[in-house]
Amino acid sequence: MLLPLLTGLLLAEAAGAQDGLVHIPASARTVNDGLTGVPVTVTIPAFRIGATEVTQADFEAVTGFNPSHHRGADLPVENVTWWDAIRYANMRSAREGLAPAYDLATGSLNPTSNGYRLPTDAEWQAAAGEPVKGAQANLGSANTKDTAELLRELQRNGTRPVRSYPPNLHGLYDMTGNVWEWCHDFFDPANAVHRMSGPRGPAAGVNRIIRGGSFLSTVSSWGRGYRSSMPPDHKSRFTGFRIARGAAEPARLNNAAWYAPYNQPPAAFASGTGSLTSLVPDRRSALREKWTRILGSPNVTAPRPNARLLASHRETTYTGRLMLLQVEPDYWEKIHVMTPHGPHAQPLPVVIVPYYDVDTPAGTNLGGRNFMPPGVRSFALLAVQYGFMAVGIRWFGESYGEGYTEAVANLKLRHPGATGLGKWVWDARRLLDWIETMPEADATRIGMIGHSLGGKMTLYAAAMDPRITAAVSSEPGIGLAFSNYDDYWYLGERVRTLEPGTDHHELLALIAPRPFLLIGGDSSDNDRSWLYINAARPLYAAAGRPEQIGYVNHRKGHTPTPESVKLAMEWLHRFLTR
Repeated sequence: MLLPLLTGLLLAEAAGAQDGLVHIPASARTVNDGLTGVPVTVTIPAFRIGATEVTQADFEAVTGFNPSHHRGADLPVENVTWWDAIRYANMRSAREGLAPAYDLATGSLNPTSNGYRLPTDAEWQAAAGEPVKGAQANLGSANTKDTAELLRELQRNGTRPVRSYPPNLHGLYDMTGNVWEWCHDFFDPANAVHRMSGPRGPAAGVNRIIRGGSFLSTVSSWGRGYRSSMPPDHKSRFTGFRIARGAAEPARLNNAAWYAPYNQPPAAFASGTGSLTSLVPDRRSALREKWTRILGSPNVTAPRPNARLLASHRETTYTGRLMLLQVEPDYWEKIHVMTPHGPHAQPLPVVIVPYYDVDTPAGTNLGGRNFMPPGVRSFALLAVQYGFMAVGIRWFGESYGEGYTEAVANLKLRHPGATGLGKWVWDARRLLDWIETMPEADATRIGMIGHSLGGKMTLYAAAMDPRITAAVSSEPGIGLAFSNYDDYWYLGERVRTLEPGTDHHELLALIAPRPFLLIGGDSSDNDRSWLYINAARPLYAAAGRPEQIGYVNHRKGHTPTPESVKLAMEWLHRFLTR
């Protein structure tokens, strides 16, 4: 323990010689999202944080008053509200010629400000690290669950001067004990992950998070991580704060190791394409014409991009708009647009999530025919948490008629030459047309992800429209023989009239070299699916992008696993963010 302790002391000394802040490098950790249960990787950009809690001398020098119950220049300031803390941060920023970070009327944070602010919950955790049992700290005794002992402890103990105990490995003092510390974030009882990069908690709430415990907190609280919450206008002798500022984040390393989970074929399928025909780049135009004929299309003029609002709602992580998109001159399809709460850079990359209806991808009951609560199919909700605008779109089979039989009958009456998947590709193009008109959407960064039916929809839409810049297809049945493509709501009887050699590796050729990830579970997709990935690899290699096609087989059945969904979302994040 001697070397880490010396390192911490040196870091703290260096910080004290400058502005009292310690640099915390960028980091990442995996947490379980409280809404979906999906493990997600949260990244915390580099930042700086106070080596100590703000002292009474510091606070009084900036604000002109000292509200503390325990008095002493080197003691941490306490008896302050959250509003007092951000007011101090703004006043100190102004004194030092920095841009104030807070709107004091609303408490909203300007994340681009170079001024002082409170650390986020995630930053505080990154700075504190994991608690070390036996570490010295100004905490209460293990017996303070006894009321009489608690009162005696309160009478004889109090805050201690900052730097009274050894620092942690980052050179930070009193990350446990002395006083609770206000954080920026609103408290979310659901423990949802609201942003994957630089999380700042929900956009609204009642309480603000406090961390670290006080001089009265029992030492038996190690397992809880000393995390609680209080109303922002609350103040007591037990709560103070420390300040933070942003720091330039180091350039992201282009580490090829990221690709390993997406490229683990069994030895028997590491190469080879079985009976699939060879793919060559100069045949793509012919392949596109071929599949256009196979799919067919509604025999109408595409309407101008148009959508109308049905209802809007505000959730903890996003604002939702339930809308109708005009897909034919006399027909509208349901979509659900989810915009993450700001502040964020504009325009936003977009992730389209096709499914039976828009409810399940959003994890919200929006009145559709099919709804599953938040879980591994909530791709749109997860996309929002990654900072994307998400757009769910309903499959025509849920809207064109009373049931699938009636929907397909109506399709054949209205558009005799169109297959079900041909109708879907038409609808997808109308959605892409509309997204291109949205100033808040970046039409050069549009991803699509879907499961089962949605996986088929993603495969076909990505193949037939190059505006989809990255795609993830979960359990679609990558081979024509792997799933029920001969059902009348997909390709129907046309499957039986295809020319020899026709299969979905040709769709992968149309997608290449755009990023494409297949997710399987030994159900619709299994080890044989590698043959299709292998067939497309030469096209990706020829374009110099061999790592833009991948396959993950979780072997747990048709339903995606939390781990596979995590890999899927990280795939989209890698290729849709800059």
